[in-house]
Amino acid sequence: MKKIFISLALSAAMIVAFASCHNNSVYQVTVEKVAGNGDAPVTWNVGDLLVTWDEALAPDQIPLSGLVPDSSHATLQLPDTMTTHGVRHFVYPASFWGGEGSIMIPAVQNGISFPEGMPFYAQTQNGSPDLAFKALCGIVRLRIQTSEKIMSVSVTTDDSVHFLSGRFTVDNPTSPVLTPVEGAAKYVSLEQIPAMDFSQGADLYLYVAPGCYNTFTITMVSEDGRVCVKNLKEGKYIAVDRNTVFSIFLGTEGTELQFV
Repeated sequence: MKKIFISLALSAAMIVAFASCHNNSVYQVTVEKVAGNGDAPVTWNVGDLLVTWDEALAPDQIPLSGLVPDSSHATLQLPDTMTTHGVRHFVYPASFWGGEGSIMIPAVQNGISFPEGMPFYAQTQNGSPDLAFKALCGIVRLRIQTSEKIMSVSVTTDDSVHFLSGRFTVDNPTSPVLTPVEGAAKYVSLEQIPAMDFSQGADLYLYVAPGCYNTFTITMVSEDGRVCVKNLKEGKYIAVDRNTVFSIFLGTEGTELQFV
């Protein structure tokens, strides 16, 4: 399958809009640069699904369609019958649609893909052709160094206000704010981690709702079932900002992680 690479090294990647199209169905797209690890391109496959909805029509899935090969240009076109009433919302990829106007941050993640697996949101008003996709999550990077083979990692919080994963509504599209709703959760887990060599240090990534968390508890399980638990607290809170990387170092300062 052909792929379209939208380079986040640029502040935006514009699509081609054709004057002959009507019903405000062709959109010029910009994509926010994702922080961390230098130039980290988001890869969109032709045919990838987004979810879109407006004030009048129920949510529907649409594919990314059309591309200019070997460039950063693409076309996002709605069906001609899908005119926009008021505000139109977009969630990419479609798997992050949470129902009832919400998005879903998975509670179970793979931990190794960056920035793949990150949800994006955009909205337009009154049929505007400008579509600015914004990253929704904060990124927690676990920098782990240990001689153990790790099979799973989980992060939990006992914060009374903030939630790490699950269902959220989105406010303020220019700088999105996530509000937890029924179905929000206070944990994220990385399961079935592929064979990785942590002896020289390796990174795992988690995508979580932004917030100032009062605690993080990190639980690592080794190949033979032994467990290492780390309770973290930085000052008065742990600040995980939207679209930025918060790094947590585990065993990388000469102290071997203890699994029991």
